[in-house]
Amino acid sequence: MNPAKDPAGRTWVVDSPAVGTGLQARPCGDTLRPAEPPAAARPVAVTLSGGGFRATLSALGFVRLLADAGLLPSLRYASSVSGGSVANGFLATAWPGLRERGFTAEAVDELVVNPVVDRVSSRSFKRALVRGLWRTLGPTTRSDVLARRLDEWFFDGIELKDLDPQVRWIFNAANLTTGARFTFERDVFGDYTTGLAPTSAAGPRLKLSLAVAASAAVPGAFPPVVLDSAHFPCAMHPPALLDGGTYDNTGLEAIDSERYRHAFLLVLNAGGLLRPGLYGRIPVIRDLARANSLLYRQSTALRTRAIVERFQLDQRGDGQGEPPSPGARRGVLVGLATDFPADGSAPLRQWRDAFEEHRSFDGRDLALVPTVFDRLDPGLCRALVYRGWWLAGAGLAAFHPRLLPDPAALVPPPL
Repeated sequence: MNPAKDPAGRTWVVDSPAVGTGLQARPCGDTLRPAEPPAAARPVAVTLSGGGFRATLSALGFVRLLADAGLLPSLRYASSVSGGSVANGFLATAWPGLRERGFTAEAVDELVVNPVVDRVSSRSFKRALVRGLWRTLGPTTRSDVLARRLDEWFFDGIELKDLDPQVRWIFNAANLTTGARFTFERDVFGDYTTGLAPTSAAGPRLKLSLAVAASAAVPGAFPPVVLDSAHFPCAMHPPALLDGGTYDNTGLEAIDSERYRHAFLLVLNAGGLLRPGLYGRIPVIRDLARANSLLYRQSTALRTRAIVERFQLDQRGDGQGEPPSPGARRGVLVGLATDFPADGSAPLRQWRDAFEEHRSFDGRDLALVPTVFDRLDPGLCRALVYRGWWLAGAGLAAFHPRLLPDPAALVPPPL
């Protein structure tokens, strides 16, 4: 089948044989795959959603609870989108230091949480981007400036191929030319229609900051990140990448198949909530914005519902050491707006008695904090970190209390 063309003879990407209008997406069939991480007695996987610095900071608290529960040394898969990718990337850069210090909660605070809170609360990332716009007078794009600023603020020049192999670090973007999830990992990058390419052959340009920039490049604010110098075995057009949240804001697709059934899965959804009412006063823009929000809500709700149903299929409990039944998964999913019942199980009541919930700051529910990459109040930063930590603990207390230590032995992140 030949690709459809416009009257000028140009090929429309969306009508290519790889994927497009009325055509079936075709797997590349290449054999290159990501390297599996080393075995763990009880491997842990986390997915961290998008949602600007709101998602970044709550994800840091989520990770902090894993350290408190003794689960962080068993982390083997970390999948993220947009703001969650900032947290995931910073965790990846700090991983060797965390291992040297035994993955303690104190080490997470000092090496991960505090540095990010200090940077986000003392300077404006958005203003740093604006100050760099003069660079776009040439071939440099706003997305290039985004990658450069992310590198300066968080990642210090580290390349994907240099990430620690103990964990599969997965940074998700959306490929506009194929309509598929595009993955950046330590050893490979690509999607299932273009095929995967080795990061070792990509040269020094393939930094962690580029992967996070592609994962966070919000449509409209940033142009696509175009990988026109990389070779993918089945690509008919260079990948053009935008915010992974436009495809899957949960980060779940990367590790939702049966092959990951053995991993205990913790999901944090810090994405935005659908607001009632009109989105502005200009009819066309208003209606498009509303339709986009509905599509986002639908995709997120479907993925959330599917993984919760798989959690509910688990019939073996979490104390036997073996993976759950075929088709089931074991884990928890929480969102910033999750409500845990006041009269829940005894472990959940114990968690509530030990630690106050604190779900708002300055009169605003934390789930409604704007999705921005800008300077945030230090108190708000700490409240978001605490919220992610509290939710992870409440989720374990409600559904897998054997994995949660005695609350009396824990020291929460400071507010």
